[in-house]
Amino acid sequence: MKAIDGRALTRAVLCGAAVVAAGLAAGPEIACATPLDDGVPGGLDGGIETIQWVAPPRRHWRRRRVWRCWRRRGRRVCGWVWV
Repeated sequence: MKAIDGRALTRAVLCGAAVVAAGLAAGPEIACATPLDDGVPGGLDGGIETIQWVAPPRRHWRRRRVWRCWRRRGRRVCGWVWV
């Protein structure tokens, strides 16, 4: 893999910034001057699809608290735990 040197990285960043600045400077006039319907035959009616949101399936199991005993440092400890 070719190593990236500092000059190439700086040149790429500066050229990218210049392209973005030029696009922002000329962007609004160009966007207003080009209608969308001329490039698409039949307009945009066929290009838009409607979707319906579907809820994910619910989990059928519920967590519950049960009384359990366990060993901690050699002693028996009892208490409520979630299972």
